[in-house]
Amino acid sequence: MRDIKTHRGRPKAFDEIEALTAAMQYFWEHGYDATSVDDLLKVMGIKKSSFYATFKSKEALFSRALQLYREYSLAFLREYHKEHGAKQTMLMLVDSTIEELEKSGNVRGCLLMNSGKECYGRYENLSRQVGREFTYLFALFVELIAEAKEKGEIHNPKTPQEIALFYINALNGLVVTIRAGVEKALIEELSQEIKEILE
Repeated sequence: MRDIKTHRGRPKAFDEIEALTAAMQYFWEHGYDATSVDDLLKVMGIKKSSFYATFKSKEALFSRALQLYREYSLAFLREYHKEHGAKQTMLMLVDSTIEELEKSGNVRGCLLMNSGKECYGRYENLSRQVGREFTYLFALFVELIAEAKEKGEIHNPKTPQEIALFYINALNGLVVTIRAGVEKALIEELSQEIKEILE
């Protein structure tokens, strides 16, 4: 009797998660519309035949990249939370935005927020997915704020949901303001105002 394992076809010549991660980073840097399949083939280091056999289309690949971004983000934030606590995790995101500006001169922002603006009204399936993925991150922020309030680290009288929504919008506003090229003093003022939400 033949061993069926020897008849499964050729194994993939690339690491799928590694290729997907490279695509996610490229989408994050350049956006969905500005990214071509040829761009993706170069950054992922794969052939067109492998691309379509594994990922089917640019839209399907982007869909998987959004999911991966959410998974990576949640894992990173939960790990940071374990080491530094709930409030510090929220403050870290503000500080890291400023640090990214100082190091690179630019800020990428959140892939989900960026994609939400780009896909809304144009790519129905992707737009819905962005909303779904975002709810996971929003739920984590609500959880962190509730914990910080319980520990007496945050005294803001608003509900965790209200604080989380205001925090996310303010953080996204900071990114937009930075991209507009405003003076450093205003950026620092805005970042301080975000931190005051968590007082």
